[in-house]
Amino acid sequence: MASAPRVVTATRAARHGGSHQPALDGVRGVAILLVLGQHAPTRPLVDGFLGVTVFFGISGYLITTLLVRELRTGRIDVRAFYRRRAARLYPALLTVAAVTVVVVLVARPDLGVGQVLAPAGAAATYTTSLFDWAGHPFATQDYLNYTWTLSVEEQFYLVWPFALLWAYRRSPRLFAAVTVSLIGVTLVLNLFLGLSRQVHFDPHEYFGTDTNALPILVGALLAVVLHHGWLPDAVGRLAFFALPAVALLPALAYRDDTDHTSLVVVAGTALTLVVLTGVVTRPGSAVGRLLASAPLRWLGERSYSIYLWSVLARIAVLSWFGHSVVGDGVWVAMFVVLAEVSFRFVERPLRARFAPAVQRREEITPTV
Repeated sequence: MASAPRVVTATRAARHGGSHQPALDGVRGVAILLVLGQHAPTRPLVDGFLGVTVFFGISGYLITTLLVRELRTGRIDVRAFYRRRAARLYPALLTVAAVTVVVVLVARPDLGVGQVLAPAGAAATYTTSLFDWAGHPFATQDYLNYTWTLSVEEQFYLVWPFALLWAYRRSPRLFAAVTVSLIGVTLVLNLFLGLSRQVHFDPHEYFGTDTNALPILVGALLAVVLHHGWLPDAVGRLAFFALPAVALLPALAYRDDTDHTSLVVVAGTALTLVVLTGVVTRPGSAVGRLLASAPLRWLGERSYSIYLWSVLARIAVLSWFGHSVVGDGVWVAMFVVLAEVSFRFVERPLRARFAPAVQRREEITPTV
């Protein structure tokens, strides 16, 4: 029960504007490490896609927090919201896509120009996941297929600001109840897909916007609950398990459960909820200090660039060194350099030019 006052205090701080929380960068750092564990040439983490679930959960929490704060003025500037999203996402994405197109045209003469440009167009329009979901992946395969995660997230945010404008402004409690209902629907769907069938791989489970909406919705609900100070005792008890939840994330990612990816999403969403609760309500706790450490914050701040460049670097390294530990080392060096250059000379300058300064600091989009 002693945890309740700390939770309420943290909630009040968030309600009245809050401040940048370094530990959230650290959560992003953990998420990108999980993804890299799956993308590495030796692939030590079979279920490293769990990191995408963590990213989605952070995204739902942060973006909903920002939109709810904005609603204190009585409205959401939807155009400004999408302008900030574009300023955050497009500079690095278009740069990597352009480099990838050139590389593929040179390295894959068996592919036509249309076959190379089509996935780049899907990446730029956030529709990659729809092609994968329908069972029609592009001929370029891994080169740009990783942008399905961006597709899922942006498809969600095409709707979410309007849902807040329409429902939350009228009744926050009703909006929370509707969000709980949506969580229930996508949870049941994930459990049905994961438990009722024996399939080697289901594109719907892995790429579906509906199945992957679960962590985004849960993060969004957490934002609303904390903003209004609801359930402080329950939130406090949940925060107590944040540190074990961080430890369980790589353990879950290590499992070979690719036949039941929706179950990994469910488990990952639960762990992400616990971690976020601990970080947001108890920033001075052990888990808060751990995740606010300099290495994890560095990774988190550059996680988007790392995600984009690591796949192209992986394909190159596999062609040179195969699935080897040496390849892992070269791969890490490659994507670190590429991501740092992209972060310093592409992302930050263009975001500074096109996004307002205050939002630029708060809305460090946790997408991958």
